[in-house]
Amino acid sequence: MSIDTSKYTNHTKEEIEEYLKIVKKSVNAGKSIVCTTEKNEKNRKFIFEYGLTKNKQKQMLIKLEANDFCYSADNYNDPQERLYFFCREYELDNWGTIENVEVYIKIARKQDDFIVVVSFHKPEKNIKKLFL
Repeated sequence: MSIDTSKYTNHTKEEIEEYLKIVKKSVNAGKSIVCTTEKNEKNRKFIFEYGLTKNKQKQMLIKLEANDFCYSADNYNDPQERLYFFCREYELDNWGTIENVEVYIKIARKQDDFIVVVSFHKPEKNIKKLFL
């Protein structure tokens, strides 16, 4: 059984700035997690490849800006929830080699503004930023 999900690009820059204020406040308060379960193997491999500590992951999330926003979409696992998609380039250390790496970040905002980073890895396809 397939659930229809919609993709949304009708956001204003101000709306995404407000969303990111909540994300950053939650991340700073320790109310966030980057998923690294078996289901999120790409995240786990990416975090290992670049030696991303919890603190580095937090710093990366704090650097997100409205111009990094791509789109939002309904969560097919929870139709009441919206996922927000970002893509940002970071300078990362790959075992002693500094690289500029594009990172695909998919965020879900849960109850009490708890932030779940569902995707945190290199993009698998080209992704267009909404405000550029």
